[in-house]
Amino acid sequence: TFDGMDELTVYDMKTADYRGILYNFWNPYWQENADLIPAVNYAIDRQAILDAVLLGCGEVAYSPIQLNKYNYDGVEKYDYDPAKAVAVLEAAGCVKDADGYWSRGGERIAFTINATPGDQVRIDMAMIAAQQLQQIGLDVKANVPADGIDWGGQECCIIGWGSPFDADDHTYKVFGTDKGANYSGYSNADVDKYLTAARQTNVDSERAENYKQFQIALADSPA
Repeated sequence: TFDGMDELTVYDMKTADYRGILYNFWNPYWQENADLIPAVNYAIDRQAILDAVLLGCGEVAYSPIQLNKYNYDGVEKYDYDPAKAVAVLEAAGCVKDADGYWSRGGERIAFTINATPGDQVRIDMAMIAAQQLQQIGLDVKANVPADGIDWGGQECCIIGWGSPFDADDHTYKVFGTDKGANYSGYSNADVDKYLTAARQTNVDSERAENYKQFQIALADSPA
């Protein structure tokens, strides 16, 4: 609206915030179906969400330290690829039911993505992601719980984090087993090892290697 007006200066404020789906691994649903998360990743067109919700401002997210100096660009990014999503589902023993939805063992693959009340960006992201997943045959719904996010009871939600300065911030406490901001119950021995090693050295090359291995481990084992 204001860009191009002579009497105003428009500043493009860059941040390291990211948004993504946070799965609740304390929930029995993901304890049984965590192997399907790569299919969900491949089935979501993040560029389309970025264009629709943020009007193209930003970039597609693939790592929690993507804008940090220790980012490693060579990790699996789960680029939008519906064919790969279908391959993951079929390899996991999923079949289409009579209504065209994927199911396994007679149970439909169905879950709800929650979004924080009052945060329109997250609400829109949840709604579009759910629509995209419906298109591939996953029975996914978006929900805005009136009482706010139920961290322990939900299946998943749209989360927001960011680690612009020291890469230890919003990684060790978010992805480390049983750490203070690990709201998802995520636990990965390799992730724990590399995040711990990275915070215990001030040698730049050693930190870079540990954060590289952390990102590889996280991408290779999203659950």
